[in-house]
Amino acid sequence: MKKILPLVLFLLGSLSFSQTDQKAYSDAIRKNIKRYSAISDRAYLVGKTAEAEYLFDTLVNNHLVGTRFNDYQFKRLYGGKLKLSSIKKPILIQTYASWCIINKGEIPALNKLARQHAKDLQIIVVFWDRKQAAKAVAAQFNGYIEVCYANESYSKDTEVVATMKNAIGYLSSYFLNDNLEVLSIRKGAPLQIPKKTPIKEAIRLNFEFYNAQIADILVKSNLKKEHIAHQ
Repeated sequence: MKKILPLVLFLLGSLSFSQTDQKAYSDAIRKNIKRYSAISDRAYLVGKTAEAEYLFDTLVNNHLVGTRFNDYQFKRLYGGKLKLSSIKKPILIQTYASWCIINKGEIPALNKLARQHAKDLQIIVVFWDRKQAAKAVAAQFNGYIEVCYANESYSKDTEVVATMKNAIGYLSSYFLNDNLEVLSIRKGAPLQIPKKTPIKEAIRLNFEFYNAQIADILVKSNLKKEHIAHQ
């Protein structure tokens, strides 16, 4: 009983969040992340990976989905600033670090998706690096993708680093509708693709995975619009 008590308490704690009272994403993170991290870390420590992943899904679905994402302002790699509220359409934010190995075929797949969905979705790539460190990888993304960077060494990035990179992880995906409401968050590499996989097959696998996620964003965004229109 003692072993499952922290999980039970975490799940019970989720009942206190009401989706009708929209909160800011950062407030929800600050309120829940310490408790989640403590329980999740213990699960990983004893090899209970499935339980830890379930805890993350619980955190996202019961505490973060439906919150309003902060109107962060990212530094564009090639100059200027990008404020999320200026986009006016659903958003996929994919975060990386220059020192992490990106899945084989992932960048070409994202480039293809960004080109195909240019009218109804904005893909933003954020590197948790200084500008120079991010440049080496960033050149691989096409012009349909906004490539940005943020780092704890920059004082204006303190909030975004704390609530995204430190809270969720340096490799993660954030799916937002056109009102910056959180639809889903995923952490870790999207797929585990063997190195020997032919590049065309790797691109296809990544494309199909992300395309399914993007389709879900667009469906949820349209349902939200229809709901508002009928109120």
